[in-house]
Amino acid sequence: MEERNRVLGESLSDLLEQGRTGAALALLDGLQPADAAEVLESVPYEERLRIFKVWDVEESSETLLEMSEDGQVEVMQGLARDLATRIISEMPPDDAVDLLADLPEKSSGAILAGMSPVKAGQLRRLLAHGEDTAGGLMTPEAMRLSEELTVAEVLEELREAPENVEMIYYLYFQDEKKRLTGVCSLRELIIADPEMPVREIMHRNLITVDPIEDQEKVASLIDRYDLLALPVVDGEGRLLGIVTVDDVMDVLEEEAREDIYSLAGSWEAEESRERPPFLAAVIGRLPWVLIALTLELLVAGGILRAFSRTLQEHIALVFFIPAILSMGATVSLQSATRMSLDVLGEEGERRRYARSIAGELLIGTGIALACGLAISLFAWFMHENTRLGLVVGVAMACTVVFAALVGSLLPLILKAMGRDPSKASQPFLATAMDILGLAVYFLVGTSLI
Repeated sequence: MEERNRVLGESLSDLLEQGRTGAALALLDGLQPADAAEVLESVPYEERLRIFKVWDVEESSETLLEMSEDGQVEVMQGLARDLATRIISEMPPDDAVDLLADLPEKSSGAILAGMSPVKAGQLRRLLAHGEDTAGGLMTPEAMRLSEELTVAEVLEELREAPENVEMIYYLYFQDEKKRLTGVCSLRELIIADPEMPVREIMHRNLITVDPIEDQEKVASLIDRYDLLALPVVDGEGRLLGIVTVDDVMDVLEEEAREDIYSLAGSWEAEESRERPPFLAAVIGRLPWVLIALTLELLVAGGILRAFSRTLQEHIALVFFIPAILSMGATVSLQSATRMSLDVLGEEGERRRYARSIAGELLIGTGIALACGLAISLFAWFMHENTRLGLVVGVAMACTVVFAALVGSLLPLILKAMGRDPSKASQPFLATAMDILGLAVYFLVGTSLI
């Protein structure tokens, strides 16, 4: 598919160079929006703009939504204001709001000013919600019907529904005060008796969210209950809109990317929206690297200086330092990652967290015994020194157990402080384990040698 789209991109460029704009548009019209977006992003920016300036507005809006965020912004800023306004007006409200939020405030304001008052007011209300909240994700175009209707009347309303209504598989019912009272699937309506009041078949035990709910919680609810859409209601129970499963897929992808960067202590993905990629990468990584470097020099270096005499008298201890520190960092990161997943999942009780910590300690103890025995035998084989083998083995075992404990506790501490638990698995943790590993190693060494 990628190879095909690359060839199509070359063909598109050739047609535009020859001035055959009509043929170029015909080439794109035969593609799915996602493929058309990939083809357009493979051609130079000027040629891309030429297409959008003459292409059908509806086709333009569908294809633009499949492009990258940066690509969308570039195209919008290169088009005349009235054309940009017409393209965004064709988009579903939730997608239009996402694009407007990415544009400079001056540009988005000008586009909104060029829309109809009704459309502009709708988008401004959505923009008022936080970008990472249910209100920022939702679309207000849901199928709302009266609970007083019969099944036959609902089906008739459905036939006359406008094309822009989202997620027609679910129909939402409300009372005379516009409060959400029930939901029904399209399948349930089709197989029901046409004369039956819809109140008798609709589900009243609704799963809803407030507009200020975080997008991760919204995604979690949709995933947990296998929903195609999740209603967003205000404080009085009135339906404001719905968050659809396709919006949640974007959220899950975004959150997964952020978590991957967090695991490495790097946030250039967020910074790159406002800065050049190189600068964003440096700014995203440098602070934690400097913190780790400072701690290594001051604390870890201080421990080595404090035990320099022990190292001089027993130089063989130096050989095993890398192995001790490496195992401590590895086990702590594993425990922190596992515990972060537990903490970031469903809200749990202290008892469940205690079981998780106990489980990590049990696993850590098993790893500690195995690694301690292995490195002890290795030390004895290399130096034929039983005491050295005992020191190294005990130090390794203690370090691994402490690493499992620290790694499993840190996400809970961060959660209690109101911080993101996924930040536990970052270079700071590895540096902390270097310090702890050295301290344990030399304390055991001075006690047993």
